[in-house]
Amino acid sequence: MMKRLFISGLLMVTLTSVSVEGAENGRGVYLGIGHAASFYNDGDYLKDEFQIDHLDGSDTGFVIYGGYQLDEILGIEASYTDYGKFNADQKVSQASTAYTLAVNLGYSFLDGQLRPFTILGLGYINTDYKNYPDTVTIDGRDYRVVDPDTRHTAFHYGLGIQYEPDLLIGFGVRLAYEGSIYILSMEQATDSSETNYYGQNLGALYLSLQYKF
Repeated sequence: MMKRLFISGLLMVTLTSVSVEGAENGRGVYLGIGHAASFYNDGDYLKDEFQIDHLDGSDTGFVIYGGYQLDEILGIEASYTDYGKFNADQKVSQASTAYTLAVNLGYSFLDGQLRPFTILGLGYINTDYKNYPDTVTIDGRDYRVVDPDTRHTAFHYGLGIQYEPDLLIGFGVRLAYEGSIYILSMEQATDSSETNYYGQNLGALYLSLQYKF
């Protein structure tokens, strides 16, 4: 029993020492969660494929992220983003989520309390389409529509600033915009041997609360 208590106490002291040393050098593990205003640009996909002119490309969602700050400049960060649902004419809708892995590059000011940064990395996008037409009429003829891709590899980017006041001992806030650019591919309705490609962008402007251990 005494041996277990001694080992537990030694482990706690070691972790505390590492945490304090890491904080003094800008290092540390951090986690955050935030509320987002989300945006979607479909690259005229709905207009070209389904003659749908109206797209409400805005909604709300949330962001969960975590990472490790290697020093004051470089960090490694993973995130999950729920962009919400984007609606168009004829009750067509798309819900999108993303998993990303990126580097966080920035620099700290005010004794490490204020840090502007940029995000660069790769993402994996999941899209869930609802009520998409089975056929589309082009020049008076009906053509069967093939379901679009629902999984995409994306380039992830972002820009933001975070504030970690000394008084809050590890807690901080972040304001950032992050987005994912990807290519949607879809067989042409009039000729299944050809494929159309659409450059698309999902974005999230979010305010988050985070904690560095």
